[in-house]
Amino acid sequence: MAENFIQYLRFEKRYAEHTVQAYQADIAQFTSFLKDLGIEQLFFTKTPQVRLWVVSLMESGCSPASIRRKLSALNTYYKFAIRKGLTEHNPAKGISLPKLPSRLPKYIEEHQLDLLMKSSSAFSDDFSGQRDRMIIEVLYSTGIRRQELVNLRWPDVNEASMTMKVLGKGNKERIIPISRALLEQLHVYKSLCSDTFQGHELPDRIILSNKGTAAYPELVYKTVKKHLSLCSTQEKKSPHVLRHSFATHMSNHGAPLNDIKELLGHASLASTQVYTHNTIEQLKEVYKIAHPKA
Repeated sequence: MAENFIQYLRFEKRYAEHTVQAYQADIAQFTSFLKDLGIEQLFFTKTPQVRLWVVSLMESGCSPASIRRKLSALNTYYKFAIRKGLTEHNPAKGISLPKLPSRLPKYIEEHQLDLLMKSSSAFSDDFSGQRDRMIIEVLYSTGIRRQELVNLRWPDVNEASMTMKVLGKGNKERIIPISRALLEQLHVYKSLCSDTFQGHELPDRIILSNKGTAAYPELVYKTVKKHLSLCSTQEKKSPHVLRHSFATHMSNHGAPLNDIKELLGHASLASTQVYTHNTIEQLKEVYKIAHPKA
C-alpha cells in the first residue's frame, strides 16, 4: 500500500519529489503516533485520534504551515485508500486547519541586488564564480523556483523568440520572456562551461556543479544564501526570496497581477495577490517620508 501511494503521488498527482518525500515522512510519523496509542493499523483510526495528533504537533512547536501539510498528506492518503477499496472512512476529513500567520513575502531591495550584480568582488572570473552569478541572475530575472532552475536545460532557451521554457509544478510548462542581456550572459557562461570541462561529456543542464555534473538543489540554496549575505542583512536568504523579489519589483513597477501570476506559474490569482501588499507597504513608506502631515 505504501509503495503504491508513493507511485500515485509521483505519477498521477505529479507532485514534486520533495513533496512526495514530505508526505511519506508525514504518514510514517502519524503511523508511529498511532502505535504509541496502541493502534496498529492506519485504517483503524478515528477522527479523535487525528485531532489528538494535531494537538500533540502544536504542543511540540510544529508550525501551522507544517501541520496543514501533514493533514493534507493524511487526507490524500485516505482518499487514495478509499479509491482502492481499502477503507470507507477518512478520519482526517473536516478537521479544522490551524490558521497561518499573515506574513508578507520577504524580498531584497532593487538597489541591493543591483549593487551585488555590479560588484567586482562578489563573483570570481572562474567557472564556479560565473556559475554562481548565473544562478542569481536567472532566479531574479525570471522568478523561477529552485527546482525549476536545477531542471533547466539548454534546449529550453529559445534565442529566436528570447524566451525560456520552464517545467513547473505538476509538470506544467510555461514560457517566460528573457532579456537580451541575460541571453548574452548565458552565451558567455555556456562557452566557459565548454572551456572548463574540455573532453568531458556534459549534461544538457544549464547549471552545473564544480565537477561538471548536473547541479543539485542544495548547491543552489547555498549559493544564493552566500551571495545575498553580501548585499542584505535580512535573516531569510533563499532562492525563494529572489522569486519574491522578482514578483515584488514587477508589481512595484506596475505589472498587472494576472501577468505576474502567469510568469510565476501560480495556479490561482490568490497566490499572487500577496505581492500587492508589498506595493502598499512601499506606498506607506513613501507617504511617511513625503507627506508633511504623516
